[in-house]
Amino acid sequence: MSSPSSTSLAGAASLSRAEIFVVDDDAAVVDSLMDLLSDEGYRVQGFTRPLEALDRLACGARPRAVLLDYVMPEMTGDEFLSALASAGVDVPVLLLSGVNEPNIRGAVAGVLAKPFDVDRLLVVLDRLTGGAKA
Repeated sequence: MSSPSSTSLAGAASLSRAEIFVVDDDAAVVDSLMDLLSDEGYRVQGFTRPLEALDRLACGARPRAVLLDYVMPEMTGDEFLSALASAGVDVPVLLLSGVNEPNIRGAVAGVLAKPFDVDRLLVVLDRLTGGAKA
């Protein structure tokens, strides 16, 4: 049985954890990133359909960062960025791209080429989230 103070401390810790959205049409990539980032102390929501992530954002979700695939069948990274801007959603987006030189028209916080270095990803996320983890 936990005491009220330990329960409130656990609740405070979970509130301080940065939430990250992972948006990629490849379910294996989403699952891998969700596992990695969860192990690193982030709260993670994964989406294989970018429109679902946009709907969540339109309903008020405000993750500390979005990891976004550039090439997806439902919509491109540029289209996702345009939809974010049109909705007035201001969230840092880290583009993950297998394209050598993606022609990005929207605002992004950074671009990591696939396959990306995990340590580099974690450094960039730490910078984007201000180190807000568990």
